[in-house]
Amino acid sequence: MRFFAKYHKWIGLFFTFFVLMFAVSGVFLNHRRAIAAWDVARSWLPERYSYKNWNNGAVGGTLPLSGGRVLMYGGSGAWMTDTLGRSPQPLTEGMRRGADNRNLRAVTQTAGGELFAVSPFCLYRLKENTNRWEEQPVTTAHEAFTDVQVKDDTLFVVSRSHIYAAAPPYTTFERIQLQQPENYTSKVSLFRTFWLLHSGELFGTAGKTVVDTVGVLVIVLCITGLIITLFKIPIKRRRKKGVNSPKLKQTWTFSLKWHAKLGYLFFILLLIITVTGMFLRPPLLIPIARAQVKPLPGSTLESDNPWHDKLRRLRYDDRQQGWLLSSGDGFYALSSLRSVPQKLTNTPPVSVMGVTVWQKNGADEWLIGSFSGLYRWNISEQAVYDYLTGEAVAPRRSSGRPSFKNAVSGFSSDFSQGEVWFEYAKGACMKEEVAFVPMPDALADGRMSFWNVCLELHVGRLYSSFLRGLTDWYIFLAGLLMLFIAVSGYIVYRKRYRKKRTTAKKPSAA
Repeated sequence: MRFFAKYHKWIGLFFTFFVLMFAVSGVFLNHRRAIAAWDVARSWLPERYSYKNWNNGAVGGTLPLSGGRVLMYGGSGAWMTDTLGRSPQPLTEGMRRGADNRNLRAVTQTAGGELFAVSPFCLYRLKENTNRWEEQPVTTAHEAFTDVQVKDDTLFVVSRSHIYAAAPPYTTFERIQLQQPENYTSKVSLFRTFWLLHSGELFGTAGKTVVDTVGVLVIVLCITGLIITLFKIPIKRRRKKGVNSPKLKQTWTFSLKWHAKLGYLFFILLLIITVTGMFLRPPLLIPIARAQVKPLPGSTLESDNPWHDKLRRLRYDDRQQGWLLSSGDGFYALSSLRSVPQKLTNTPPVSVMGVTVWQKNGADEWLIGSFSGLYRWNISEQAVYDYLTGEAVAPRRSSGRPSFKNAVSGFSSDFSQGEVWFEYAKGACMKEEVAFVPMPDALADGRMSFWNVCLELHVGRLYSSFLRGLTDWYIFLAGLLMLFIAVSGYIVYRKRYRKKRTTAKKPSAA
């Protein structure tokens, strides 16, 4: 027991800061909508988070407008410029405050000249000849939006579970639930199951509340653990001097009592949250990445909607005379949004983070980009070509793994300089050895959503400046340390508790 008591104390003391950061960031991550208006100046963060050369997802795409204007949009909001990219001016007036609310996933234009843009939680509309966005309600359900498209005079807004359609004046939306695809099974990703179990969302609001409670509990355990360890020093010093310390002793005793009791009572929940978190990052992610399981009965994954939390992007293909759909399960073709989706084969590799670029590339091809690269996709020929090399890409069994060497976050063919793609780390890139237009100073001083800062903190990427090569192993190693802290504390409590209980039950000597 001395071994466990000793190392529970010292490993816990060494790791307290990181455990606190896990707990605090985890609670905030569970409430993205509530904190969507909060953001942090990128200048406060490590240099890799600063905007340089339109990197870090600043640009997702562009939309050509009348009068030689070009609208740039992405994680930095919306910017109006011309075909030469000169003097980009911010166009965010009327949007909700906060980087998350201005992180534009897609922008489209109606035949009447109105612009519509979607962020994760909002649909915005910009009437022609105005410079102010208005928020347009779509649904009362709390769904995250992923795309917006126009076909003829109908506006389609894509959420992660449904498609919403509206005719002019685009104030009333009809919810469309897509049919089951052929050969559909109700199985869900084991990775997704672990993810939702880790956050508590697997059991809805009640589950998230429990996990939030555990997060607060971990904060209390860290604080009481520090008190137990550090308050001993002044208590011992005063004892040597013959000075009594009733308040310090009282605080120490109170902290020890509740540190032990709370750790013991919530031991199982601590284990579940720690272990599931470890499986969300390599190396433990690898064996579960492709695994499919039946949804847990009564969980949020058990849904009558076969597309629950799977929809990503939507396009209409004039050549095929039908719709194309990007989902968490791959690409599908639909003759109409009421027909049975047909899964497509030999499709471009797409990272688990989804499609970031999807636009026409001539009459017969689509350009598909993600954190797994940039590809030309010819559906008629069932062929995929690497955009940079022109080489044919062999069919893949599963979604592409993020390369981060060619992690494409945006693309544009609307500038006079030629086609430009935006890599997440490097920023603007062009085939010709010419530089794209420089970023405006106003964007260089951009902001990052507080939720994204919490995510970077939670997974350890904010520590990469000193973790370096260990950054990818941070979650796994931190999980092992947290498991040892929890298990050793449980063992010490059980043995001491049983010893005290056994001693108390012994009959006193006659």
